[in-house]
Amino acid sequence: MNHSHLMKLGVVCLVMMLIAAVNTISSTTKKDRSSMMKDGHILYVGGSNPGNYSKIQDAIDNASQGDIVFVYDDSAPYYENIAINVPIHLIGENRNTTSIEGGNHAVSIFVDGVTVSGFRISNVGDFWNCCGFYVISQGNNISNNNIVNNLRMNGIFLDCASYNTIYGNLIENNNYHGIRLEYASHNTIVNNRIVNKRGYGIYLWESQDNLLMGNTVKQSFFDGLMLGDNRGSNTIFHNNFIDNPENAYDETGNTWDNGSSGNYWSDYNGSDTDGDGIGDSPYQILGNKSQDMYPLMKPYGEQTLDIKITRTGRFGVTITVTNTGTDDVTNVDWNSRLIGRFLLVPSERYHQGTLSFLAPGQEIILQKVDVFFGIGIIDVQVTVGETSASMRGFLLLFFFIPLSE
Repeated sequence: MNHSHLMKLGVVCLVMMLIAAVNTISSTTKKDRSSMMKDGHILYVGGSNPGNYSKIQDAIDNASQGDIVFVYDDSAPYYENIAINVPIHLIGENRNTTSIEGGNHAVSIFVDGVTVSGFRISNVGDFWNCCGFYVISQGNNISNNNIVNNLRMNGIFLDCASYNTIYGNLIENNNYHGIRLEYASHNTIVNNRIVNKRGYGIYLWESQDNLLMGNTVKQSFFDGLMLGDNRGSNTIFHNNFIDNPENAYDETGNTWDNGSSGNYWSDYNGSDTDGDGIGDSPYQILGNKSQDMYPLMKPYGEQTLDIKITRTGRFGVTITVTNTGTDDVTNVDWNSRLIGRFLLVPSERYHQGTLSFLAPGQEIILQKVDVFFGIGIIDVQVTVGETSASMRGFLLLFFFIPLSE
């Protein structure tokens, strides 16, 4: 591994330490409000405590360098266009429920050294160059946010912005590019999940010396990753490119591995005769300038899950998923389907969503149907990430009798 790779991996380690500190802040519950308010460097938005701001922008405008603006989800959604002109930490209480909606840009960062984490950005955008996050400065951290179900907009746009960290964000069901860089260098883009975009998954233009690692880019309208008119000095490895029309395009020649392993490509058709998880032949990147010399045979960072479908008494089913691995599970798509010829209740037979976070050993209920009503055979099918489970039963009016578990 060369010196530049070591430097970039060192940056990633520092990023992980910063993310851990941010998560400690964002995990604070409502019960901790009184103790946190003793610290004069924390400003609060939402909730019912005396002195809390009702608008995020008002708190930012009254903050000083290094302050924390902590936003509760009590008053969400917040219908604001946020502009940050002071180096602060803007922290949402819960990335699933602390939502910012409406407007053209949800959050614009004009100054160096800003952290934003723990928000849901939805129903944002209008037309050209609207953004969930618009950044024109350096040394910022945008992490652990959900940018989902938006109009025509970029999820995150780094515009002449360098030395920033984009980490652990879910960018899904938006009508333009997922992550966009133009004239932006030395940025670290790690562990983001970008799904179902109406543009490119990740788009780089005239941007060099960026590190892209551990990202999943899936079902984009155009290429999963577009590297156009760059200087060929970006490093891309341990990413998953899945079911994009073309998974990647590189017209200048960049680095697609770390010296021993590269990326996962859903359209790679090579073999692995020695079973080491690395393809025997390189993956050719469109543009004819570079290759992934060590393509992965399986998606990088596959997560270990156990799905259980159990009866709710004798009348319904409960679907749970457990993280049986040793690492956190983040940003995994799931869906469940009920199939029955004479099933009357519930009327909705298909459910889907994204599992944002599941710690090792943690269990969560995905769906619970307390009562069925109807008659006939019912099949329950569940998929979480790459893991699937099913149950078949016979429904007689209210009674559900499992035939297989």
